[in-house]
Amino acid sequence: MAAPQKIILAAGLEIRDSQGASMLQYLGKEAQAGAKDTWTYPKGPVAKAKFIIKVVYTMDEFRKALDEAGAWVVYEGHSRYGQGPAFGDARIAHCPPKSKYPVNPWGVHFRMGYDATDSECVGDILEHAVNPTEFDLLSVPKGALLPEGLEDAAALAAAAESRRKKGRLSRTERKTPCAVVGAWRDLKTCFAKVAAEKTCRGDTPLDGRHYYKRIPGKTKDEFITAVKVGRADLDASSLKCAVFFMPSCSSKVHYRRALVDRRKAARSKCKFFLTSSVPLANHAVNFLKAAFAGIDPSTRRGSEAFLKIVNGEKRSGRVRLH
Repeated sequence: MAAPQKIILAAGLEIRDSQGASMLQYLGKEAQAGAKDTWTYPKGPVAKAKFIIKVVYTMDEFRKALDEAGAWVVYEGHSRYGQGPAFGDARIAHCPPKSKYPVNPWGVHFRMGYDATDSECVGDILEHAVNPTEFDLLSVPKGALLPEGLEDAAALAAAAESRRKKGRLSRTERKTPCAVVGAWRDLKTCFAKVAAEKTCRGDTPLDGRHYYKRIPGKTKDEFITAVKVGRADLDASSLKCAVFFMPSCSSKVHYRRALVDRRKAARSKCKFFLTSSVPLANHAVNFLKAAFAGIDPSTRRGSEAFLKIVNGEKRSGRVRLH
């Protein structure tokens, strides 16, 4: 009898309390509970198991999962604007208190993206009370790997700064420098009240931060900035897993380049299933259902069947194989 297939389900912070709860209910109904956070399928004697399913909740466990030979790995959680898979305690507050997370940023992201990503000053930094390191669009290192949007933003910012230094700004631009389109502007200089806003932790992470785009809103304007990410965690991985499914918001947009590069460097054969948009379906459960039905996503025919199932869901996020 063939050895059981290992499935590792990594549940990211907050998502573990919603989709993660449904996943545990499904496992409790369909599979045989074993050691902590471990199940076998089908129910009955462990010796006859076709699958061993392990649910993990930490970044270290996720790191080890990607390196487990032949494993099918699913990460269901936030993309955090390309900052990486995020892990945390169960029922963690949307804005965690300093008493529990005294260091900021909290170090909960598995770095596997571009050198930098665009992020929302209000919707991300203030809302989540994080303080990621800024990526200076006027000092982009040679050979830096950036998403197309940030490459364009850096070019516009550099052009605006060059015109300013050469005295080529228009009279209107000289009078109102904060209105120069595409410029890398100091938020404190241009919108002092926004820069002074405090998070629930009492921090002011926008003080001293810059932005390259302002998006007017009905109740509050949004400002787009750039923060450092990198791929240090992924580059330390051997990617020995056979399948990695990441049903997170636009995981293809944020992580495909780094994953494909690492697969090539590690001489890995891992197949990646990534989303092109926002997924709302319960994809970890869908993955288990497909596996239990005999679909092997590591094969050509199996991957086609799996994609048909997950993309048959409303708001699937447009899952694709890479």
